[in-house]
Amino acid sequence: MALRTFALAALLFASVCGGARGAQLPARLTPAAPFPRILTQAPTVSFVAPGIWEGDYLLSTPDGPIAVHAVAVDPHLADVRLETVIANDRLVSGAEPVSAMAARTGAVAGINGDYFDIGATNAPTNVVVKDGRLLRTPRKRAAFVLETNGSSLLGELSFAGTVQIGTHSAALTGINELPPPAGGIALITPEFGAIAPSPATTLVALQPLDGTPPFARYRAGSIADSAVSQPAGTYLAIAASAYSPDTLPNPGDVVTASGDLAPPVVSEIADAIGGGPVLLRDGAWYADPDGPNGATFARRIPTSGVAVATDGTIFLIEVDGRQPDVSIGLTRPQFAALMLALGANDGMALDGGGSSTLVARRLGDDGVSVLNSPSDGAERRVGDALLVYSDVAVGPPARAVVAPSTVRALVGSSTPLRTAVIDAAGHHIAVGDDAVLTVVPRDLGTVVNGSFVARRAGRGTLHVAYAVASGTVPIVVDGRPARLDILPSPINLSPGGRIRLIAHAYDADGFPLALPTNERWTASSGTIDADGSFTAATSDATVRVRAGATTATQRITVGQHERSLALSKPPTFATAPRGGPGGLNVGTACPSCLALRYDFSGNERAAYVDVGVPLPAGALGIAFDVDSDGSGALVRVTFANAIDETFLVTATTLNAAGHRHVVARVPNAVGAGARVVSIYVLAGMGGHVIHGAGSVTFSHLNVLLPGSAPPGGAVPGP
Repeated sequence: MALRTFALAALLFASVCGGARGAQLPARLTPAAPFPRILTQAPTVSFVAPGIWEGDYLLSTPDGPIAVHAVAVDPHLADVRLETVIANDRLVSGAEPVSAMAARTGAVAGINGDYFDIGATNAPTNVVVKDGRLLRTPRKRAAFVLETNGSSLLGELSFAGTVQIGTHSAALTGINELPPPAGGIALITPEFGAIAPSPATTLVALQPLDGTPPFARYRAGSIADSAVSQPAGTYLAIAASAYSPDTLPNPGDVVTASGDLAPPVVSEIADAIGGGPVLLRDGAWYADPDGPNGATFARRIPTSGVAVATDGTIFLIEVDGRQPDVSIGLTRPQFAALMLALGANDGMALDGGGSSTLVARRLGDDGVSVLNSPSDGAERRVGDALLVYSDVAVGPPARAVVAPSTVRALVGSSTPLRTAVIDAAGHHIAVGDDAVLTVVPRDLGTVVNGSFVARRAGRGTLHVAYAVASGTVPIVVDGRPARLDILPSPINLSPGGRIRLIAHAYDADGFPLALPTNERWTASSGTIDADGSFTAATSDATVRVRAGATTATQRITVGQHERSLALSKPPTFATAPRGGPGGLNVGTACPSCLALRYDFSGNERAAYVDVGVPLPAGALGIAFDVDSDGSGALVRVTFANAIDETFLVTATTLNAAGHRHVVARVPNAVGAGARVVSIYVLAGMGGHVIHGAGSVTFSHLNVLLPGSAPPGGAVPGP
């Protein structure tokens, strides 16, 4: 019934708003393996603008929930365009949220773009072409290219360039890259932004003469002081290894920069944005060797991507992750299967993780909203974005709309309603009068102070009428939910700890339902307020919430305790790279002692104690004693889950000699089937890497369990 109602509403709205050619999204998803089997799905597909639709798919699978968000774009329409936008209109910047880029440029949808130098320059790491101008040269990774003829393609681009200085010609190795690639010569344009001190590079100020930068003629000026910051401008950047009398122009010399991309050439490109790897090629999974690849990308993560159908439809796709109560994320092969299910034939990844962001204009809104749940807890600032624009002029009022587009509620609940008037292109039209809201049949519910109050179970329609336009949305009222959950879950608190619990109700298809305002909370220990705010006592608690005739229960553990963790097999020694020096003595100093020797004076970077021990269900982590040599090396733990995704956790730094007790917690994203793969010593990360040999002893390996310690001694089995 719900699917038929949705399909009819979509058909009626498409007739008002001019249809969508090939840019419709599927009403339901049916991805093939390796995508997890879908148990229930709650799809909502909405019109954004002519040729632009957005969809939200809330899926339940045996592996956990998966939240999919997608925008479909028909680039063949004259009033639809996609563009690359860089943060704050500079490659080097403080970065910028996708929603802010969309708001300041008037976009109606968009997605985060390329990987970027996060926390430093924030510059995108791959090619950038905007409005036909090359702003950054490519690297050996995939890019999404919008051609001037309206077509699009996915693949790697290459660059070749020349700089003519007087009578001397030299290779131009980069555009807006510092230091210049391969120690060569780069051209810097104002879009680069301010230039940080770069004493190993000679900067010559340039004044444009003619042509379209970056491929233009310039007049050389003076040498800028590269030991201090320089303002945004045009410069010739010469690396120390490329410096010579021939490559250093004198003031007044003419400098000519030329170059091109392939394939296609710059003159055939409207916009391009970097990313990678390619995941889908000619309708099949593609293992792109140029990545980025590695352990981080082999697991389920929040992920973003762009894909293209054979008819030219472009899909911007985001899947939430690292939030077990919201969405567990996807592996790359699973993401490729999703692209195929949406209707794509080719697709590639964009930057993922906390960067994954999809925005679109909701019906009745003036600007975009973030559609997804960012894994950082808030929208991340990123280096660039791929944004979608609708150039259809504002027209007369065409329809009144309501949010939510389908009212789904339990008897006794109250659902706030937001109404607006739009034109046929989805523009919000300001009107001076208030909406008149009518429920049919009348006994299904009433509208009180702008909210629908559900009175009985059944199906109906909410009519909204302004003086200039009207519209309807379906109403679905259930007598009891198919599922009632308490979130977040699981929960472990310290005595006196406090948390706000929220009840969530769903129908049989997985659609969220508005809950009655008189839901009742109880707790067997501690205290809980009427709004679900729970304060822990000193013992575990069982919390219940009752909505109508349905009750949900959750166990809250209070405190934590350690139990001895028996190894299921003898531990073994390993290094990275393999075959490095060092070794492992088991049980020499004490029965539980693991004495690890390492030697980072050569190529060895890590020394491992591989244990491969499963953890009991619900384990919070592991704890163990460390006898440190004070070398400054890192002690880390590798956890894995049931599908062999690995997660690395730093337990301590060996910054002082002596004994210590450390805890390494299992990351929330690990999920079911957690196990400890190894405990290891790492030479360091970033700029702090030690060089030398040493030893460290681990002992008394325990599992960290939630709640106070029960009587007895054995650790529960996994």
